[in-house]
Amino acid sequence: MQTRFLLSSALRRPGWPRIARTTPRRSIHVDCVEKHAGTGDERVAKYRAALFVDNVFPLKVSRLDIRPYLVLRNEAAMRKKVAGMLPSELPHGARVSDIDPHFRDGGSLVHFTFTGNTGLDAARQTAQDVVSAVDAHVRAQSGRRWLWLESARALAVRGVPFCEDIVRMLPSKRVRVEFCGPPLDMEQIFDEFRAFGRILDIEMAQRDAQHAVVHFTRLRGATSARNCVHGDVVGATRLRLAYEREDREMVLVQWAKEHSKFTIPLAAAALIAAIYAVFDPIREFCVENKITHRFDLSRIPLLGNVRKAAMRSLLRREPAPQQDVSAWTGLADQSARLTSILDEPPESFVVVSGPRGSGKTRVVDQATANKKYRIVVDARKLAAEHSEVEQMTQLARQLGWWPVFNSIISITNAVDVMVTATTGSNAGISATPESQVRRILETLALVLANIRQDRLQAQARQHDKHHEFTIPVHTVEPADIPVIVLDNFLDKDIKFTPVILDWAASVVEAGLAHCIITTSNISGYHEVQRAQPQSPASLVSLNDASPIEAVTLLQQQLSLPTMPEQSPPPHVADAHSANDEYVRRLDQASSDSIATAARVLGGRLEDLQLFVQKVRAGESVDAALEDIIQRSITEVRKYAFADDSEVGQHEHTWTPEQFWYLLTELALRDSVEYDRMRNSALFSGKDDALLGLAEAQLITMVYDNDRPSRIRAGRPVYAAAFARILKDPGFASSMTVKMNKQFIDLETAKIRKAEDELAVLNVFRASSDAHSALTSGMAVIAAAQGGYRHGRSRGKDRGEGDLQPDAFMAQAIDAATRNASGEATAAAARSHADQSWSGWFKSFFYRSPPATTAAPADTESGADYLSSEMQPSVIPGIPYELQGRVQFLLRTIHSSQQKIDRWDAECRDKAQRLASL
Repeated sequence: MQTRFLLSSALRRPGWPRIARTTPRRSIHVDCVEKHAGTGDERVAKYRAALFVDNVFPLKVSRLDIRPYLVLRNEAAMRKKVAGMLPSELPHGARVSDIDPHFRDGGSLVHFTFTGNTGLDAARQTAQDVVSAVDAHVRAQSGRRWLWLESARALAVRGVPFCEDIVRMLPSKRVRVEFCGPPLDMEQIFDEFRAFGRILDIEMAQRDAQHAVVHFTRLRGATSARNCVHGDVVGATRLRLAYEREDREMVLVQWAKEHSKFTIPLAAAALIAAIYAVFDPIREFCVENKITHRFDLSRIPLLGNVRKAAMRSLLRREPAPQQDVSAWTGLADQSARLTSILDEPPESFVVVSGPRGSGKTRVVDQATANKKYRIVVDARKLAAEHSEVEQMTQLARQLGWWPVFNSIISITNAVDVMVTATTGSNAGISATPESQVRRILETLALVLANIRQDRLQAQARQHDKHHEFTIPVHTVEPADIPVIVLDNFLDKDIKFTPVILDWAASVVEAGLAHCIITTSNISGYHEVQRAQPQSPASLVSLNDASPIEAVTLLQQQLSLPTMPEQSPPPHVADAHSANDEYVRRLDQASSDSIATAARVLGGRLEDLQLFVQKVRAGESVDAALEDIIQRSITEVRKYAFADDSEVGQHEHTWTPEQFWYLLTELALRDSVEYDRMRNSALFSGKDDALLGLAEAQLITMVYDNDRPSRIRAGRPVYAAAFARILKDPGFASSMTVKMNKQFIDLETAKIRKAEDELAVLNVFRASSDAHSALTSGMAVIAAAQGGYRHGRSRGKDRGEGDLQPDAFMAQAIDAATRNASGEATAAAARSHADQSWSGWFKSFFYRSPPATTAAPADTESGADYLSSEMQPSVIPGIPYELQGRVQFLLRTIHSSQQKIDRWDAECRDKAQRLASL
């Protein structure tokens, strides 16, 4: 038998001796197809063998590998391709009988037949000669493939190939060899598989020893061994081969896992750098396109008109009339003033303030109509989002900042936590919604700077065309200065308000753009001023129109139609109907009705425009006005008297009883004093409730000397709504009962506090009366603070008669005038009591005032009237240093009890009214 030397050059270093060993050469598998080969000669037979042509197609190493799809996958075309690689004539008269492409393994099986002398050894030698000739031809002709950079080769098939196309069994460098018979040792396995490629490792089974894993260095060696060795018989053992999935872990990946404290920050930094490098130019382009509308198809006249017409036809709407503020004297003046401010270089903020519906948006739109670059940020949409991330996303959407990766915040935070946990130090790569907002605003500032630079260069080129000399241009034309509009800003609670204000201040100071802030909260002017303290902000204040202007606007908007000239209609019925329509419109637009509507709606532009739309739609003046009032009533009940802690976007900082108290005042007069409401019992000197009502647009604060002075209804039409609500007997009675009960609770707490202070002072034990008289004196105080009322209610529960205050006081004084031994007479005791604190107390509260003196009724403050004759200077038996405090506490108790009696009576009256409904 022939022998060959196997040299382990891959593992041999220079200077090492060569190691040689002799191994038997493996032969090709040959089958005898036909004896005598049709010649009748017993020494001649027909044989069949196979070879595997490798590197014909690209290997499919994964499901995402697209290389196999770049070549023809038709089976006939693949067979034709393999046949073209073979020589035209095979040695020993062999002929190709079949071609079986193995597309997944990157090669093809070629079966050939030949005729030779009987005897398998001679047949194997002949088949091996054919394989060697084909291999030499293929290597010489194929060259390196451009898809996989390797040359083709032909290998002898030693076993019986297993032809399958299981999708899961993708080629792998690891080949599992199962032994059907006695197991082979490592040397036998090496001799069997070394001819197909370099072997990286051979893993022998430790337990059953019935399989081994051969790990090739190249994937082509594994695929060739899988197709050539499967089914081969070595001694008494048949080999079965299958691919085994390998754990592809590169050296760099393994090093990265072992050194996570370095690789994780580096990976995060690389990711952030990639995002900056790739997506920041895209975001700048999107923001610039949002401002300049350079690639906005809707800006093209033809497409824009077609789009608007299509939308109107789908929605069945007529084009809305153009609104002009010129009819409104105040708005026209403020619009002209705002236009003049925008024609100057930007120096400071421009604050447009006014109540909701006063025309702020219309004034800003008209003043910025000739501006090429306009950016609008609607704060209402930002406040409508629930979380900071959603607000950040909404801001990016309004500015055109795209793409937005919300997940980058959570990813960077997680990476920062991981680095902190592994290294013990903060990496500082975490992101927050506020940092993302700053990035968005920085991108917008960069775009504004680029726009300014482009306009300056364009103006310089334009100047050079008309002038021979060149001068530097430092100012931009007014129409080319961008305008940033922060609509409804400072009216809502937005987390990023300070960030946006600081950024806007820097943009204005750099002269990149004007910044207009529209707000309904006049106190927001001071917050804007704090953001840019060195330059005072320009204030454009809008108010409701006067009644004359409101009537004039309604008359202009509801112009009376004129009868047609002498142009008779084709039918008499049409003429009559046209005349009736004219009379109906004339009645609708009568002067009295317009004056009434203007008086109810006030000068609020939003309500007046809604009224005009309803009348133009065919409703009568009275019906349109009634509908607006009913809507206002619904809004007031929804936002003011709801039990939810948050209604809409306004947090409920007030109670229904507080608003009802304010409503009863505003229903009777146009405005009330701010300080009186703030210092009333229900508001307790706190302005949280009033500020919440102002934020919800239920009331409007009138400022004087930079502080709130008076309170008005949030909209003029709310005054009529308040009057309607107050006239509702059921609702008004129930709310009055609730309000009075809260008043009673407050005054009861005041009485209890005064009683506790009297008990702490312990002044009654220093009196000349006996201990029993002092105890009864406390009962007198209880009678003044409502003890007789509670006693009466308890007596009614027991079925007894009412105990009047005089009777209760008499009993208390009788008890107070008894001495400890009980020997004094009642008359002497009463005389003694008149000289004590109890006598003073009785005379103080139950002595009638002089007939000539009238007690004023001050129901708001609840202060009782005490003439100088009713106020003794000294209470007998009380230390001098405590006289003033004790007298004040006794007056407080008496005044609070009078209020409780009055509110209690009103509650009973309202309860009876509710029962009668």
